[in-house]
Amino acid sequence: SELTEQSIEPPTQFENRVEIVNEENQKSSRDNRHFVKMLYNVLLENEVEEHYVNQILKDMVRVIQNGNNLDYLLSNVYQKMILMLGKPKEIQIEGTKPKVIMFIGPTGVGKTTTIAKLASRFKLVEGKNIALLTTDTYRIAATEQLQTYANILEVPCEVVMEGDNINSFIGKHGDKDLILIDTSGFSHKNAEQKDNMEVIRKSISADCNLDVYLVLSATTKLRDLKNIIDTYKQFTDFNLLFTKLDETDTYGNILNCKMYSGAELSYISTGQNVPDDISVIDIQHM
Repeated sequence: SELTEQSIEPPTQFENRVEIVNEENQKSSRDNRHFVKMLYNVLLENEVEEHYVNQILKDMVRVIQNGNNLDYLLSNVYQKMILMLGKPKEIQIEGTKPKVIMFIGPTGVGKTTTIAKLASRFKLVEGKNIALLTTDTYRIAATEQLQTYANILEVPCEVVMEGDNINSFIGKHGDKDLILIDTSGFSHKNAEQKDNMEVIRKSISADCNLDVYLVLSATTKLRDLKNIIDTYKQFTDFNLLFTKLDETDTYGNILNCKMYSGAELSYISTGQNVPDDISVIDIQHM
């Protein structure tokens, strides 16, 4: 009763202000939804599997309803993808035993060249004492290629015909910092070659300081990548190393394979130049 007429805002002015606020909120909501749709399409265009896209964007409705701006939406998606990609698994040389790294994967993905790049980097840049070993007796050229790199780097390189000899080689080079093992590639459809690889892998002594890296090409279609992963997971754990990133414009399969396998990402290769075209995967850049 103490309020004067002048202190009461006319109803028409109040209603107009509410309408303006509602229009602004509706426009902001439309902009946010449009932005989420754009993100959805960008992820699909990069060949991220749809159910992973849905995982990334599933909380966006709640984020939108809370009135957050576009920068916040993008940051939210960015952080989710960072967590999904995880921390890369680098080769760590520590302890008194040599670090043994075994590279596995299908034919033609660049395992031998990848080994040459890493060997060059650890030998020339980090000054590590290195030895090379190959079990790839299917391709004579692969053995010659690795031996050529070994000669240039002035490091020992041997060919092992049987799995039992791997432990002898590792024992003989117990003074080395790093031993890199090349293996023959095989089709995931070839059961005999798969069994041979399993024998070689399991022949390595459990006392060895061993890590296994599955080398995959970024240009391989997802269905084949999954089949390859399934084949190798039957007999070993591994980290993921991707080659041929310079031959594709889409990187969604890196995320797909990380999520599908549960394995850690590690290095990426972006060309044939030794030792330059390899690096630890930059998760934030990816």
